[in-house]
Formats: sequence, structure tokens, C-alpha cells
Amino acid sequence: MMVNFCKNYDKIVNFLYLENDIISKLLINYYQEYIFNIKSEKSKKKLDEIMNLYTDKGDFYKFIQTFFSLNNSNEIYDNYDKVIRKLLKLYKQYENDTSKKIKNSRWL
Repeated sequence: MMVNFCKNYDKIVNFLYLENDIISKLLINYYQEYIFNIKSEKSKKKLDEIMNLYTDKGDFYKFIQTFFSLNNSNEIYDNYDKVIRKLLKLYKQYENDTSKKIKNSRWL
């Protein structure tokens, strides 16, 4: 059943974004149109998790917005595959960056 792999589907497609937020509109439309066409269950779950993070976490939202705003060439936006692949790479980069910011704290 699809709901098992896309637990956040309703929340993501109902995410309220500003009218002029082209990036959110694009990402959510691509997610909505193509999530059920992805054959791999693992890939569906991953994309669902990433888009949920995008709608939930302000710093990840800003990170994605900044990238797509600075790199606004049409070649990035022209098809689903490029956008989703870039989103996956950005997610990995974000995870690496946030794990580097965690400081080691020891109790004395």
C-alpha cells in the first residue's frame, strides 16, 4: 500500500507556501506528480522524508531555497529527474554539514 511509503504525503501537498515561492511550488508539484511512479520503495520513503523535512524544518527549507535561488538556470528546473537528484544531493550535503556542527560535549 502506498500510504506505508508516503506517510507525509497529505502534509506535504497541503504545505502552505507564499504565492511567489516558485521553488516550493515546483518541488511539491514534482513530489505530488511523481512519488507514486517511483518503483523503489526505499526511494519513495527517502523522498517522502526529505520533502517532509523541507516542510518542517526552517533551516533545511532555507538551505534548499538558497541553492535553487542562486542556481536558477532553467536546465535545473526543466525535468523531474534533475530536480529530485539535486534535492537528494543537497539533503546529503545538509546532513553532513549539520553533523559537523554537532560539538562533542563531555561530562566531567
